[in-house]
Amino acid sequence: MTTEQRRSELVRERRKQRRNYHPTGKSRRNSSSREMPPMVSRTGMVVSPPEELKRRGKKHLKTRRRYNVSIGSTGAELSFRSVPVPKVGWRVLSFIILVAMGFAFYWLWTSPQYKVTMDRVVVNGIERIDKETLLNKAGVLNQPVFLVDPTDLKENLPVEVPALESVDVSVGLSGEVVFDAVERVPVLAWDQESISSVSWVDENGMIFPAIGSSEGLVSIKANAAPPSPSKPVTEEDASLQVANTEAKASGDAETEAQADAPVQLLEPVLVNGILNLSQGLPEGSQLVYDGQHGFGWQDPEYGWMVYFGKDLDQTDLRLKIYAAIVEMFNQKERKPVLISVEYLHAPYYRMEP
Repeated sequence: MTTEQRRSELVRERRKQRRNYHPTGKSRRNSSSREMPPMVSRTGMVVSPPEELKRRGKKHLKTRRRYNVSIGSTGAELSFRSVPVPKVGWRVLSFIILVAMGFAFYWLWTSPQYKVTMDRVVVNGIERIDKETLLNKAGVLNQPVFLVDPTDLKENLPVEVPALESVDVSVGLSGEVVFDAVERVPVLAWDQESISSVSWVDENGMIFPAIGSSEGLVSIKANAAPPSPSKPVTEEDASLQVANTEAKASGDAETEAQADAPVQLLEPVLVNGILNLSQGLPEGSQLVYDGQHGFGWQDPEYGWMVYFGKDLDQTDLRLKIYAAIVEMFNQKERKPVLISVEYLHAPYYRMEP
C-alpha cells in the first residue's frame, strides 16, 4: 500500500466518522438557528433578538432611543427618552373625514338656524286662505330648509289647497321660504241640495270649498249638478270637492287628497252668462238651477217661475223676450205658473191647471 492510498483512506475514514456523528446534517442547521440569549443594552434595557420578534409576528425591531444632555462642565448628564411620532395612514384619515361629515350633517339637520319656522316664512298674495292652513298643507314647518322642494310644492300645493290657483316657492339657505301665491277669485256661490255646504266657483268654472262669507257673490240654489265641459259632474264628484269629512274621519289620505282636488264645474262661457243673467234678477229673488229647465228664478211680484235654459247664450235677448211676455200677461187676468225662454225661437208658458 502506497503513501497516497493510506492518505486517501484516512480522508475517507474521517468523512465517514463525520457522517456518523451528523447523519442528516440537521444538527448543523439547528445550531445555526438556535435561539440566541436576549441582549442587554448599556442602559439596562433587555432587547429581544430579531428572530424572536419575527416569530411573534412583528415586522421590525423598534427600540426607543435615549438622548443624554450634559449639565454644565461637571460631566453630569440628564437622560431623556425620545417621544415616538405616530404615523397617520389613509384608513385613519378616512375615518376622521367620515366622522367630520357625520357631525356636519347632524348639525345641519338639528340646527335651529336651518329650520323653517313660522317667522321665517313669507306668504304673498293670499287674502282668504289662512297662512297657517297653507303651511300645514305644505308640510314645511320645523323641517330643515334643504328638504323643501319648490318644484314639488308648486305642483302639489294647489291640489292640497283647492282655493289656490298657483304658487311659486323660493328657498333661502338661512331658512327663509317665500310663497308667491295666486288665489282663486270666487264669483259664484254654488249651493247644491246634495252638498252639505256652499261651494265657490271662480271665473274659470273651477269649484272649491268656500272660505269665509259669500257676501257679494252671485248665489245659486241648485237641485242637480250642471253639465260639465268634459263630462257630467255627478253629485258624488261635486260632494268630494266640499265635503271630505268622511275621508278625514277614516284617515284615508288618498281619498282625502282626491276630495280636495279642484274640478271644473262650469264652462267659463257659462259662468259669464250666469253673471249677465244675474243683472236682470229681481230684487229679493234667488237665482236657481233646475236639472230639467236650467237657470232661472221665481218672480217675487207675480209668483211664477221663469227659466232661461242651461246654455245662457244671448242672455240679453232672453231677458228682452221675458220682458215682452211679462208685458203681455200684465194685460190679462190669468197668470202662468211657469215661463220658459230655454229656446229663443220657441218660448212657452204653462198656465195653472
